[in-house]
Amino acid sequence: MNTVHLTDAELALTQNAMHAYLSTFGHDEADVRAQVRQVIAKLEAAEHDEDEQLPVG
Repeated sequence: MNTVHLTDAELALTQNAMHAYLSTFGHDEADVRAQVRQVIAKLEAAEHDEDEQLPVG
């Protein structure tokens, strides 16, 4: 599995793009919508992981 490192701005841009992409599909593309939702969930998890790694203080 490859790892991609994104800046905060790149991560936000990618999340917004995936949400926009998701909105273009109708009910007939349920499989694509499910895959896009999985990618969005991974992006959101990466965002939360990064927040936990930030030094406090």
